[in-house]
Amino acid sequence: MRVSPRARRVRLVIKADGTLEVVVPRRFAKRAIPGIVESKRDWVERTRVKLEARRRELQADPPRLPDRIMLGALGEEWMVEYRLAAFGVTRTGVRESPGRLVVTGPAGDPVACRDALCRWLTRTARGTLVPWLDELAADHDLPYSKASIRQQRTRWGSCSRRGSISLNARLLFLPPRLVEYVLLHELCHTKQLNHSPRFWALLGSHDPECDAHRKALRTAKAVVPSWLDHDLVEPGV
Repeated sequence: MRVSPRARRVRLVIKADGTLEVVVPRRFAKRAIPGIVESKRDWVERTRVKLEARRRELQADPPRLPDRIMLGALGEEWMVEYRLAAFGVTRTGVRESPGRLVVTGPAGDPVACRDALCRWLTRTARGTLVPWLDELAADHDLPYSKASIRQQRTRWGSCSRRGSISLNARLLFLPPRLVEYVLLHELCHTKQLNHSPRFWALLGSHDPECDAHRKALRTAKAVVPSWLDHDLVEPGV
C-alpha cells in the first residue's frame, strides 16, 4: 500500500514483477482495502497472466536498440545509426540530420545509448508538445501555469492544484487525436481537479469524441516501443 497526497481515489497498479500496489488518498480507511482488492481479483489475475506472457516473450526475443523510431504524433520517421566515439569520450550523445539520428558513444553499452535516445525524446517532446498545449489552451480558453516533460510508465499526463501540467514524452508515439485528447484532458483539470461528472461534461464540451478517445487510450501503450523499459541486447546481436 502507498499513500499519495495527490490521489483522489483508490488505484491498483500491477508492477512489472507482478507485485500489486494499492495507492490510496490521505486519511483513507485502510480497513476497506481488502474488500476493494477482492472486488478486483479477476482483473489482477488477468493482468498478471498478461505480464507473465509478456515477460516470457521478451526473454525469448529481447528488445534491441532501434534502427528506426516512429513518432506517430508528429508523423515523423527517424533512422537511427550507432557509431563508436573517439577514444576517451565516455558520454553518449545524439546528433540530428534530416530524417536521421546518429548515436555516438562507448561501444557495447546499449543502456547508455538508450539513455541518450530518451534524452533526445524528452527534448523533442518539450519542443513540440508544449507549443501544442499552448495552442489548445488559447483556443479553448483553458490557461495553465506551467508545463514540464517527463517519462512515466503509468501516466500520460497530470495536473496539479496550481495548474502545472506534466506531460509524458512517450505521447509522441501515439496518434495525434489521442495526444490532443490527453492535452485537453489535463487542461480541463485546471477547472475541475477530479474525474467527477462535471469534469467529463467539461471535457466533452471541448472534445465531442472524448468517450471514444478515452477508450482508445486504454490500449495505446501497445505502440510504445519495448526498448524504452526492458533489458536490451547490443545493436546487431
